[in-house]
Amino acid sequence: MDLKRLRYFCTIAEQGQVSRAAAVLNIAQPPLSQRLKELEQELGCALFERRGRSLLLTEAGKLLHRRARDILRSVDATRDEVIRTASQAGPALRIGLSPTCRSFWLSRFDALRALFPERSIGLVVGDSSYLEHLLLTLQLDAALMQPPVHPENFRVQSISTSRTVAVLPVGLLDANAEQVSLTDLGHHSLLLLRRSTGVGSYERLLHCLQSAGFTPDVALYSSDGDLLLGLLEQGFRGIAVIPESEARNPGAGLRVLPIALDLPDYHLSLVQRRDDQDQTLFEQLESIWKQSDG
Repeated sequence: MDLKRLRYFCTIAEQGQVSRAAAVLNIAQPPLSQRLKELEQELGCALFERRGRSLLLTEAGKLLHRRARDILRSVDATRDEVIRTASQAGPALRIGLSPTCRSFWLSRFDALRALFPERSIGLVVGDSSYLEHLLLTLQLDAALMQPPVHPENFRVQSISTSRTVAVLPVGLLDANAEQVSLTDLGHHSLLLLRRSTGVGSYERLLHCLQSAGFTPDVALYSSDGDLLLGLLEQGFRGIAVIPESEARNPGAGLRVLPIALDLPDYHLSLVQRRDDQDQTLFEQLESIWKQSDG
């Protein structure tokens, strides 16, 4: 029973499906299923009850999950303590950041450094679903991200809301166009944001296009809005659909327009594990994130 299998097992238990866990861990589903099978064979008992695609912990599985979380927490804490002792450094502040929150983060970095001058800051940029996994496995202290898929596991504070907009090259649509229509989206190549789990603008937009009889031309989907804008800046002739907060300073030759569809907004949240005892840190970060952009 090694640490990697325990981490895999805990992720499956917390996600409720092997497919979801595989997406969070960024590995293929078959080898993850095989690791789970090996663990059950080693222990000689079933750890999950299979109910369709969902997995529910057995009593043995619940016991292993509790013990495994304690073991992993202890291992991670020991590793960090050894590293700090070797470097004679204070504890790092480990922050997760969704790519859709970059502009927000940059505007508040100086305030963060001023509040924690004695702590180095470790930043992990990743899809919100991946950050949710890192929080649950004690690899992050807090994250600035889209609301978690399983909010019951977390302390969540809403910070701001940003509507969904379109960014496109000048000349792609009529110069007098004041918004991007469903037809416009159906007739052009699309660059779309998508998180690995959960339902958001990506799924809603595809549903609207398909219901209207269009076959969406999704050239690329990604969790990184900057990458989508970079493609437009280097000449891609299409439409990127991103949060307005990340489209405030488009490159030369690009324009930002509202979308004539009822798409979900992007909700920026401060997130911490519910069982994290350092609520003071949560409140300190909240005070920074809620500062006005002035």
